Amino acid sequence: MVAPQSEATRPAPTGQFVYVVDDDLSTARLIEINLSARGYRVRQFDRGSPVLEALKDEQPDLIILDVMTPGVNGLEVARRVRRTSLVPILVVSVREESATKLAALDLGADDYLTKPFSIDELLARVRALLRRAQQGQPPQLAHYKCGPLTINLSATQVALGRQTIKLTPREWDVLRVLVKHSGQVVSARQVLQQAWGPDYGNESDYVRAYVNRLRRKLEPDPENPRYILSERGMGYRLAEGEK
Repeated sequence: MVAPQSEATRPAPTGQFVYVVDDDLSTARLIEINLSARGYRVRQFDRGSPVLEALKDEQPDLIILDVMTPGVNGLEVARRVRRTSLVPILVVSVREESATKLAALDLGADDYLTKPFSIDELLARVRALLRRAQQGQPPQLAHYKCGPLTINLSATQVALGRQTIKLTPREWDVLRVLVKHSGQVVSARQVLQQAWGPDYGNESDYVRAYVNRLRRKLEPDPENPRYILSERGMGYRLAEGEK
């Protein structure tokens, strides 16, 4: 069950389109009612497969996705969606274990919310994800080089020697924070608030998941990182670049 609503109704400024994917019809209906009351357009699904079919013909602004959908489960839906789309994905689940959260984030989900949750909390997460998707990241004239690793933030390009590396938007968000503070220790909270937004601060497993993803793409040996370093009990540090 979803905890009762307490936030005052506020309309969505642009009528964004949201998919709600949950086989718990009472929960899905409550989410739909509250989103619709705030001006969002909502399409509801009780299974994963129809979502993948619908995405061939339309593009929602956000997907709220339960992990335990019948047939194709939520994690597999997230994985398949990420093959072709960068739509923000908010995963919801009764499963609290870190392994499930990290699996969802690693497959491309942008946020994870454990049931039961309040409507206020859900709406805050929805607003944060949609705001970031709309605003994007401002251009930054920053360039980083350390050995064969070259990062050009203004051109959103990263390369290892002559090999161009493709990153997802959220991976870029995290990498920008590390480059901005290269050579300095950055706490998980700092990364969260600069990469996800001011509504975040305690979801350190998000940062860990994305740091691991970046290491797999950028490090010659992800288990013994050369560029993205961990400082035990403090946070992360991008090795100081060349002057």
